Amino acid sequence: MSLGHAMHSWLTNKNQPYSNSNYTTFLAEIASTFNENLLMDYLLKNETDDNLKLFIIDQFLERARQTIYRQALFAEFELAMHQKVEEGKTLTADWLNKKYLELTRLYYGHDKGVTLVDDYIEIEWSKIPHFFYNFYVFQYSTGIISSMALSQNIITGKSGAVDKYLGMLKSGNSDYSIKLLQNAGVDMMTSDPYDAAFKRFDDLVAEMEKIYERVSKK
Repeated sequence: MSLGHAMHSWLTNKNQPYSNSNYTTFLAEIASTFNENLLMDYLLKNETDDNLKLFIIDQFLERARQTIYRQALFAEFELAMHQKVEEGKTLTADWLNKKYLELTRLYYGHDKGVTLVDDYIEIEWSKIPHFFYNFYVFQYSTGIISSMALSQNIITGKSGAVDKYLGMLKSGNSDYSIKLLQNAGVDMMTSDPYDAAFKRFDDLVAEMEKIYERVSKK
């Protein structure tokens, strides 16, 4: 994560004038997770210890759950907060507890028996400082989806993928983020990156199941 941010800052400061040398949160979150995707792919291809492979996949899937799925939940909760205030209504602890528990149970399938979400989860919102910043948590989700698509372009040997990605890191704020990302080879205005991210998640779950079956037979 820190390496990705450092690389991004170094490249944009080296290649952009001061006025464009910063970058948006959206692009920052792409750089933050990009190298982690490449490292995981390398480790899975070269590691021979099945138990370590299971650990690597488990860590990635949990991070993906927290970053894609949970941050989308957070964003919807934060949006509901803003909407209530814009309606001229008051945010009370009781309302926040009720709304947070309602959304968490919806996202995790509580009523359908998928995951049990206990009542005490209703106060979890109170320890998450992001809700009191500018509305941006959804960019964790879009950022990792973008980085998964960009890293897959490189892993699969897509022509020019490396140079295009580095070009994005060098671009700073020289254009709109969505345009810079399109130039790098990923268009978040389409469903393709999202479909690819969820397919990658499914593929890793399938790989974990195969490894677990192999390990359990030893």
